[in-house]
Amino acid sequence: MSFTEKQVELLQQPIDKKNVETRDGNRDGTLQLSYVEGWHVINEANRIFGFDGWSCETIETTCVNSEPDNVTYTAKVRITVGNIVREGTGAGHGNTKQGIGINHESAIKEAETDAKKRALMSFGNQFGLSLYDKDKAWSKTEDSKPATASSDKPIDRSESDKFIKECEAFINKPANKTKLGILKKNISKRYEANTISEDQRDGLLTLILEKEDS
Repeated sequence: MSFTEKQVELLQQPIDKKNVETRDGNRDGTLQLSYVEGWHVINEANRIFGFDGWSCETIETTCVNSEPDNVTYTAKVRITVGNIVREGTGAGHGNTKQGIGINHESAIKEAETDAKKRALMSFGNQFGLSLYDKDKAWSKTEDSKPATASSDKPIDRSESDKFIKECEAFINKPANKTKLGILKKNISKRYEANTISEDQRDGLLTLILEKEDS
């Protein structure tokens, strides 16, 4: 497959600094690591590839440590976009005092998310690739200034109608009910960027609310 010109443009854009989080990389906090959250990379994949334009499959999980208060899993995830296939591996840990069941659940979810992020990272900056630059060039770019709903830029009706149809199809699939929270954030971002109207936003959010209550 070939990406569209719009998709290539989005993939080549530098990552927005507001989407980057940091955490301590050592015990004394002198090392700070930059990362993007799991929900964000899924949101970006939906935004760039389309809700039905990509898929994710966990192809392997392995428990490598099963002490009650120290559980570790590794996972391997496959991302497919058209006929392009990328794989990533990750690890996750569960070390709470809430019991071995919670620790297994936490560890396997973290491992799958880590693997998913590593697989998507190969598609470019929007998925965190640039964060591996030791010179941190991404942090030296000017802050982006997203358009607001009050922008004078007219809404592209063909693009907004396409987005609405994709959202409606996504909402109506029973298997996607657990992912509606991510979709709500994407809808809000589209409205803030003035690519969908207020009525379109409200209509989609109403559909999501009805689906969540069903």
